[in-house]
Amino acid sequence: MWSTAFTSSRSHFVETARVGIQAEPPSQARSKASEAAVAEALRLALGDNSKFRLILVDRGAEGSVRTVLRPEEIVVDEDSPLAPKDPPPPRSELVVVARLGGDCHRTSDACVVQTRRILDGLGVAKLDGLCVPWPAALGDGGNDPYHVSADVKRQKRLFLRTWKNLQPLVEAGSVRWLGTEMLETWQLERLIEAVAPEQRPAFNGAAKESDVFNLVSLNLVEPRRRTVTWCQSRGIEVLALLDTTLNKLRAGVEKETFKTLQGALGLDEATIILRWALQRGVVAFPTLRRVIDEGSALTSAKKYEAWVAKLQGILRARTLHIHSPTEERRVHLSVESLATLATLDREYNDKERRYNEMIAAKTKAKLKPMRTAAKATQGMNAFAGGVSKLLVKAPAEDDEEKEMESAF
Repeated sequence: MWSTAFTSSRSHFVETARVGIQAEPPSQARSKASEAAVAEALRLALGDNSKFRLILVDRGAEGSVRTVLRPEEIVVDEDSPLAPKDPPPPRSELVVVARLGGDCHRTSDACVVQTRRILDGLGVAKLDGLCVPWPAALGDGGNDPYHVSADVKRQKRLFLRTWKNLQPLVEAGSVRWLGTEMLETWQLERLIEAVAPEQRPAFNGAAKESDVFNLVSLNLVEPRRRTVTWCQSRGIEVLALLDTTLNKLRAGVEKETFKTLQGALGLDEATIILRWALQRGVVAFPTLRRVIDEGSALTSAKKYEAWVAKLQGILRARTLHIHSPTEERRVHLSVESLATLATLDREYNDKERRYNEMIAAKTKAKLKPMRTAAKATQGMNAFAGGVSKLLVKAPAEDDEEKEMESAF
């Protein structure tokens, strides 16, 4: 019910911006990626062939995005391969969401400083969305299954301080929506508890322009079912970094289940996973990391053209179902297909397995005294039966002895 509602008028994002592209910065962990490859992938995504209109900007990727959004700043010859090829879409058609760094809670004004640096780095006057992460824990956090420790209270206090300090930017129009990043259900519950009743519409969806969203990470075996349902039932929209590969599936039953479904549908794995996420009411950012890494190590114009053709095909497949002019050509998974994919939820399956094991252990504990009593009864009956046979057999032996004596 909630997922259907979030694909219509309740969503922040129009139908053509339900699928976005994530601009990731080059880092030591992924040294293969280059700023040029990220910028080229973004340029192709915004082009007429793919028509992406939603961009998620990681911290440190502002330069790549600015190269695409403001091509007039690139001073090169017209015949240079680095010259801008196509103008970007108008800013009014784009939805730009940025992510704050984990140190935005360090001081009271750190979040504002970071936001202004992001705006300057992108060369834009307004962000459509801004993701605020949860403060880092001190140490390993210890054993705190109910999340009531002093460190959790400290984290909640820092988050609310940052959220409050960002409100002037929202009121000034520099940020349209504020969002949370990678928050679990218990963290969102703590925030709602701390917000005054008159301010709670900013969390429960009563105020249209002040709705929040939560950025999560999703894949088939970790669909975050509880978090997604909890958010959507309270008017908090879910954005997802979506893994469209089968790397998380275990060899055996999980992969066989998906391959069987894929054979029946006749679609590639990325399309199935993307439609699964969209039909859950989630705004998706499908992974493109591997193909962007490939574009960072090109050594010839021929390889570049092949990479562009491959990337354009992948990007177009991500949004073809959105921009298709006829409803019949759009990919739509049936209820049976969604139910099959739901069986891959590893968290739910593990909980069900632990529950069944607990019930079996309790049943066994209850049946053990009954089995012990039954065995004792069977032993007594066997003993009584043996004695009775002996008593019956003794007179027969005496008769035989008398017969033998009489014969002699």
